[in-house]
Amino acid sequence: MKRLFVFAAAAFGLLAVSSCGDDTSHLKPYTEERATVNPDPVLEYVVNLGDTLNPEWAFSVKLYEQQKSLQYRVLFKYKEVEGEKIFSYPNLGFMPLPGLRRQGEDSLACVVGFYDADSTFMDLRLIKVENGNLIYRHLKEYQVGEGKK
Repeated sequence: MKRLFVFAAAAFGLLAVSSCGDDTSHLKPYTEERATVNPDPVLEYVVNLGDTLNPEWAFSVKLYEQQKSLQYRVLFKYKEVEGEKIFSYPNLGFMPLPGLRRQGEDSLACVVGFYDADSTFMDLRLIKVENGNLIYRHLKEYQVGEGKK
């Protein structure tokens, strides 16, 4: 009787794990190009600097779609300094969900990344203000490959 209970618990655990791992209903299928490109930013991170002489000054990061589905243009600004980069998300076989996230306690630091199939945030680029300078850093690269046999 004791063995049956352990086996049943183990079998239930396997069923629970497999059912969680198979839920991909939130993932959009991969397409080479977008049918329509949204001209507005799909994501924004904005911090008002609170300057009384220049109330429009801010630190901002804005993410824009491009025609190719995995490419995005990121516009970033600090006070009057602006920058722009075009980068690609990895081809995961589905459309990665773009994300912007504040880096730690620093409000003038934003990580550009994406959410994978398990809804885990994956870092790609870092945009931050360091000693009054606007900095863009490449953090990580991702590649999808076949599992070991």
